[in-house]
Order: sequence, then structure tokens, then C-alpha cells
Amino acid sequence: MKPMTYHQKITKQSCANLRPVRGFLHDHGRALAETAHKLGGSAASARVFLLCETMCHTRRLTRAQSSQLVDFHRLLTLERVSDPDRIESGLFAQINPASAFVGECCLLSEKLDALLRLIAENEPVSDILCEASQKISQVA
Repeated sequence: MKPMTYHQKITKQSCANLRPVRGFLHDHGRALAETAHKLGGSAASARVFLLCETMCHTRRLTRAQSSQLVDFHRLLTLERVSDPDRIESGLFAQINPASAFVGECCLLSEKLDALLRLIAENEPVSDILCEASQKISQVA
């Protein structure tokens, strides 16, 4: 009896979402980190920097990375500021509604929304991304 040989197929092709995510983080990563810091504290900005670094070394967008992008969108759209037990509530209260930061945050939120929609189009079977698309369409 011959022993079985297993072969692992290694593909060099990256996923369709990798380039747009890398582009977004390259163009807007610093602004996302600064905004995340103002709205979610140092832990939120650290998560942005970690995602930026991770995206430089990955071959595909993972479910966890997609989930982080959705969480950043929730942060930018102030989804959790009404919960007094969360850091977002206290940090949001310190923001002047007339400041330029508010407009910048809205613009960044729209750009992240467009990225999430693109990801959802490229991977329509992803539960996380489908959830994000439903949430985004409910808000729109």
C-alpha cells in the first residue's frame, strides 16, 4: 500500500478586497487613527495602527479585519455614544459640534462606508459584511 501524499495549493493571487483596503488605510489611516482616538480613546487608535500594520503583511482580508473595519465605521457614525457606560459617550461629550472635526469625521465615515460597500460587493457571502451592509442601508 502506497502512502498518501497531500499537496497544498498555494496561490499568490491576493483577494479582491486587499488592494482597496490597503489603499484606504494608506490614504486615510492617519486620519482614521486620529478620529478613532478622539471618539474611542487610545485603544481605538491603537487598533487602527495595528490594522494598518497587519494589512501590509497579509495576503487576504480576514474576517477579523473586516470586523474591525465595521467597528471603525460604527465608531465614526457615533453608534455607541448613547451608552453612558462606554468611553465613546464621555469622549463625544467633549467634542464641539461646530468644530471642523465633525465635518472631517463625516467625510471619513462616508469614505469608509464606500469601502465597506465595495467589500460587500466582492464577498457577498460574508456574514459580517452583510450585517454591515444592512446597517449602512438602514442609516442611508
